[in-house]
Amino acid sequence: MFAALRQKLQSIYSLRMLMSVLITIAMIITVVITNALNREDAREQIEELFDAQMLQTAKVLELFYVNQFTQSKVEQLALQPIQLHVQTTDIETFAEQSTALNLMYEHKLSFQLLNSMGDLLVFSDSSGDKALTSFTQGYELRNIDDVSWHVFSYYSQTHEVWIVTAQTEDVRKELLDQMMSNAWAVPLIVTPIVLLILLLFTYYLFKPVKALETRLLSRTPQDLSSLHLELPKELVPVQHAINDYLARIAQAMQRERRFSADAAHELKTPLAIVKLHHDGLQEVLNDVPESLAPQLQDAQLHLNAIEQGVERMSHMVEQLLLLSRVDALNALTLAPTRVSDLIETSINQLITIIADYEWQINIADDLMVNVDPFYMALVCKNLIENACKYSPKESMISIDATEVNGQILLRVTDSGKGMTDTQITRAKERFYRVDENDSQGAGLGLSICQHIVGLHGGAIHLQPNLPNGLVVLVTLPITPKAIASE
Repeated sequence: MFAALRQKLQSIYSLRMLMSVLITIAMIITVVITNALNREDAREQIEELFDAQMLQTAKVLELFYVNQFTQSKVEQLALQPIQLHVQTTDIETFAEQSTALNLMYEHKLSFQLLNSMGDLLVFSDSSGDKALTSFTQGYELRNIDDVSWHVFSYYSQTHEVWIVTAQTEDVRKELLDQMMSNAWAVPLIVTPIVLLILLLFTYYLFKPVKALETRLLSRTPQDLSSLHLELPKELVPVQHAINDYLARIAQAMQRERRFSADAAHELKTPLAIVKLHHDGLQEVLNDVPESLAPQLQDAQLHLNAIEQGVERMSHMVEQLLLLSRVDALNALTLAPTRVSDLIETSINQLITIIADYEWQINIADDLMVNVDPFYMALVCKNLIENACKYSPKESMISIDATEVNGQILLRVTDSGKGMTDTQITRAKERFYRVDENDSQGAGLGLSICQHIVGLHGGAIHLQPNLPNGLVVLVTLPITPKAIASE
């Protein structure tokens, strides 16, 4: 499960996405921590503010009420206390509309004046007629009739009167929540805008990476020249590493080509000498009297084996020389060419083997393509020769060509044993042979064909021909974007 998850993450891994996600997470964490700290700071300040307000209210009550109390007045009020009526309202929160006569939280405030015996003298009815204080000076949190009250109690020694001011708990909570909701609103609005700006910014920052990708993808397989792009200093080492890698690949390929060419040239002369001596010995044996022929049958068998070996080695040398020539090719001589002429030229070169097969050729005479006739005829010859080599004699081999969406589609279909998916994948590799036990071929034919077709801007595709056989599909643009000689 973890392996599948890791593979899924790797498939969507992106520096741009990672940067955006990390910055987003950092912003969210910053906002959360900042608001948490601000909430705590705001709570403390609200507590101090409202506590100071209750203290100041108590002093005002002492100044304007208690200082005017006489002993008889206190006794009279204990028997008949004065009640301040607070108008009831449906307004419960700061977010609701209020007026000057219908304040949003008046009914959540209260005050009481009590004598030393705890009898109410003056009180507001917003808290009922129960004493809010526990008759202890200072601040306290009291629960009266399931309502939490912040209570400040002050005892006037001179007049022996308790002065009590109070606020419900939700007054402070509502104010704090209102402040913090505003604090959250700004990040919720700003964060998407910042993310959008960030995505545009990262797109601009990663344009050099995109340019590097585009330059590499637009190159042909034969282009191993160095890159020279204006890149940020962080990407300059990457460009240097790619250039160094390309240079080492070019050197390795050059050594391989030089070795193949040198080996082919070195083998060509000894093979010609062996062939010459074989032909001379064959003439000698042909001049032997018939009476001695039975004694020379073994010698004839050895001569036949030598002839087959020389032919196979000569074919390999020709393929190596052709490969070296094609690898060094840097210009094509393009010309409008009839596809039927290419096939006819190839078949004429294979006249000795085509008679053993049934042929079905379907190519319009006016079907034209802009190619190098010499090299494209080599491709057609190689494909037809392969079809004959791997098909049983007297089997059907079909060749057809059509034009589709500005491309020429050339198909060579045989009735041989075909290839497996693994063999199809590797068939165009150099020196790969489908049957390692087969002494025919060097495993270079399809590789050479692929290279030539690639220079024309086309491609070769191999497909199974059910129930047996193989379809070789060559796609060529009618007007190729290829390297062409002036």
